[in-house]
Amino acid sequence: MTAAPYAVIRPDHWVFAGTGLAAGDTFGHNSQHERIPGGASGHETDKMSPSSPPSTVLLAKGLNPEDGGAHMTFYDTAGGGAVFSVGSITWPACVLVDKHVSAITANVIDRFLA
Repeated sequence: MTAAPYAVIRPDHWVFAGTGLAAGDTFGHNSQHERIPGGASGHETDKMSPSSPPSTVLLAKGLNPEDGGAHMTFYDTAGGGAVFSVGSITWPACVLVDKHVSAITANVIDRFLA
């Protein structure tokens, strides 16, 4: 039941294009979530596991206490599709008020629509 920003792990990935974020930078600080304020990684979080597809790339990690942060991931599917996950319920509450969350979301939507 915590919320926190994410730390960038793979700044070279296309999801971060145009954000100016570098490895170790944090983003997702600003949130409109009233019950669980504090950042884009929060409330309920999902992470990579041994069951994750082998090609899954860890892009960023939530900085929640006790290693509770969400994992932002991406992978291409064998059928030509792709999966992007922020692993967090509080991400949508940040889209309108956090410039980096907005930019990342736009990058993903633009890429998937292309």
